[in-house]
Amino acid sequence: MGFVLRHIIDDIAVALKQTSDDKSIQRSQIAYWVLLIGNTLKAQHIQKRSSGAFLSIFPDVPVLIDSVSGGKNKIKNRKYIEIPTTIYDFNNDRGVDFIAYESPGGPACPPQFTKQTFDRTTPKESEVLYYSKYTAPSPKVPAFYRVGDRLYLLGIEKVDTKFVEVGLFTAFDPLTKINIDDYFDFPDELTSVLRRQVLDMARFSYIFPQERQNDGDDTIAQKAVQSPKMVSVNEQQQTEQ
Repeated sequence: MGFVLRHIIDDIAVALKQTSDDKSIQRSQIAYWVLLIGNTLKAQHIQKRSSGAFLSIFPDVPVLIDSVSGGKNKIKNRKYIEIPTTIYDFNNDRGVDFIAYESPGGPACPPQFTKQTFDRTTPKESEVLYYSKYTAPSPKVPAFYRVGDRLYLLGIEKVDTKFVEVGLFTAFDPLTKINIDDYFDFPDELTSVLRRQVLDMARFSYIFPQERQNDGDDTIAQKAVQSPKMVSVNEQQQTEQ
């Protein structure tokens, strides 16, 4: 499952050279297109499958707490963690698959060395939870909500836990950080879709600069109409069927 990013970049570069040998596109530009379209396709794939194939687990994410309030999202005495990498912004924060902590076995805590997972809430909904002792977050029923790159932890205010384990559906690193010789964590069955859509985007980049030049040649507009359009994963699968 997946491949080395350099391989797909080289493959697309060769295909572009064969179709238009008078054009030159930087490999960094191709890499950017691969990451851009790859993130879209991978996000669609994850949301359609109940699978852990693209789940990343971070076992020791430090629990932090601000000593004073002030500035953006800085709230005194409220425990939180920083999301350790870029994740997909799925509905209901499903980019966070789970958060769990290992109980120290103190008062009101589950038995020692057991993992307790957090339920998802929002800042607004969390207020309602505290209306009843049966729904209020506690060491046995903790909760989290997301604000920007922080995940705030409710119910463990008095629990001495230094780290939590987090399962995340992570997006690709930006072009400035990624190593094209690393493994490219992408669904094999969508590789052909990724390749075709990157080629389509490259062809559009050939057409649009020429269209801005008013040289009286209307054949460019005809080529633009004939250029293949970009399609979704569903449309691609229906076409293949």
